[in-house]
Amino acid sequence: MIEVLLSHARRPALWAAVLLGLMLSGVAGSAHAEDYVLGSEDVISVSVWLHPELERSVAINADGNITLPPVGDIKAAGLTSKQLSDKIADRLSSYLRQTTTVTVSVAQYLSRSVFISGAVAKPGRFGFERIPTIVDVLGQAGGALTGADLSNVQIIRKDGAQRRTLSADLSASLRTGDTSGLPALQPGDAIVISSNANGAGASAGEGVAVLGEVSKPGLYAVATNQDIWAVLASAGGLTARGRLDDVRLLTRSEGGQTVTTLDLKGVLTKGSRSPIVVKPGDVVVVMPQGANVWTGLVSLMSLSRDALNVVVLLDYFNNRSTTK
Repeated sequence: MIEVLLSHARRPALWAAVLLGLMLSGVAGSAHAEDYVLGSEDVISVSVWLHPELERSVAINADGNITLPPVGDIKAAGLTSKQLSDKIADRLSSYLRQTTTVTVSVAQYLSRSVFISGAVAKPGRFGFERIPTIVDVLGQAGGALTGADLSNVQIIRKDGAQRRTLSADLSASLRTGDTSGLPALQPGDAIVISSNANGAGASAGEGVAVLGEVSKPGLYAVATNQDIWAVLASAGGLTARGRLDDVRLLTRSEGGQTVTTLDLKGVLTKGSRSPIVVKPGDVVVVMPQGANVWTGLVSLMSLSRDALNVVVLLDYFNNRSTTK
């Protein structure tokens, strides 16, 4: 390292060029941030000069709006941060005695996000200002776990009303250093990295899969006549986005499959005549607030070697759900 630095020191013109390049790349990054067009599910931070009580982080809802007291709903999707800042400032001028400066910055780029699950250190959803390569997403997820099969990475992509699966040999690309042949990712893609391991807590087919907006999605062993509350507790409980009034229970029988929508919030307030029992093979999905069903189901891919089964289950939840 010392030799490298000394080599650069002997060539000041080259060193200056490197510094100039870094400065220009920083300017380019800022330009990209300013040009970024906001979309649904992005999380933004709003700062109002001299009015700290108005500062907050808000998510753009499915209709493309944010709710910002005292002005109410404001259309945010389709605007840049600068355009939204000006719009908020204009609306606030009716409530404040003097003009003020509003700054909007993007905290999470969730409208341009991809999912990654399976044999990775940190499975989940990652948002980006600009969609990166599969290798970059794998790095964001903390890398692959021991036993991960990188030779057959699957990418599930929504194509109109259908979904299709692309395959990528990430192992060969990393071995040769040539990633040009890997499929380019698109917003909403779901990357599945399979493994020979069976998952957490139980062997495949012997437990209840708890998915969606819970702290620790996974497969959990259950006892006879196990109550759903105990299973949710094993999964660490609900996240802040979880809907206790919209929990889906998929049960299988000889006659087929049934999806039941459970209002556990109502059970808490009104009680229930009988416990809600789950059994091995059931799937419990805690649905999210203000997001599509993919967010709630993507973690299922870490429990299945066949990604297409996940898509079938997704469509089943969308089209065949019943209310209990």
